[in-house]
Amino acid sequence: SWRGLRGPMTERPRSFTGDDARRLLRLARTGTIATISREDGIPYASLANVATDVEGQPLILISNLAWHTRNLTVDNRASLMVAETPVAGDALMGTRVTVMGRFELAAEPRIRRRYLARHPAAVSYAGFADFAFWRLRPETIHAVAGFGRIETFDANEVFPSAREIIEIEENAIVHMNSDHSGEVRRYATRLLGAEEDDWKILGIDPDGADLGNGNTVLRLAFPEPLRDADALRRGFAALSRITSY
Repeated sequence: SWRGLRGPMTERPRSFTGDDARRLLRLARTGTIATISREDGIPYASLANVATDVEGQPLILISNLAWHTRNLTVDNRASLMVAETPVAGDALMGTRVTVMGRFELAAEPRIRRRYLARHPAAVSYAGFADFAFWRLRPETIHAVAGFGRIETFDANEVFPSAREIIEIEENAIVHMNSDHSGEVRRYATRLLGAEEDDWKILGIDPDGADLGNGNTVLRLAFPEPLRDADALRRGFAALSRITSY
C-alpha cells in the first residue's frame, strides 16, 4: 500500500502541506498523465491540459481516439503529475505533485465550465462528439518540494469537502461580475499586474478565483482556503479594500 510508505512519519510536522499540494494543482495548466496500456500493461505517459474542480480534483478533456482514453476504458487506474520547475539551476529542486487514483467520466455542466475557464481555447473542440471530460478521483498524493521535503497524503488531506462553495459558485461568479465588476478589474490590474481591460471571474473555489479576458487566464489566490459563503464574502471584501488604496 502507498499509505504504508509514511509509517510513523505521520507524527512529524509536514514540510509541505495538503493545501500546498492542492494549490500547485490549481496553478498548473498542463501535467503528465500516466495510464496503463491495454495492450501490454506498460505505463503510458503523455502531456495533458489540466484544470481542477471546486474541491481541487484534476480534470482533463481527451478524445476517444487518444491512447489514454483507450487505456482508461479497460483500466481506469492512473496518475497525474504537475510540476513547478525553477527557471535556472537543478530542476529537481522544484516542486511536483503526483495524484494517484482512478479516472471517471464527468459530464456535469460545472465540470465543462470550470475546465473551459482554465482553457478557453478548448471551446473550439470541447463539444465534439469524440471528446469527453474526465475527473481523477484521488486515492494517494505524493509531493516533492525539493530535497528532503517529501510527503505522501491521503486524499482527504489534500481534497477536503467544499460542498458549500460548490453550491454557491455559479451565483457568486454572476454576483461578482455584475455587482463588483470594478473590483474584479482591480484584482487583475493591481494584484496580478494585468493590463486594464474587461476582466471577468470565470471560476471560484476555496483557494482562489480564475480571472479571464478572452484567451488570457490569471489565477487569483486567497491567502488561506475559504470554505463557506461568509468566508468567501469576507475574502473578496478584504481584497477589495487592498486594491482600493
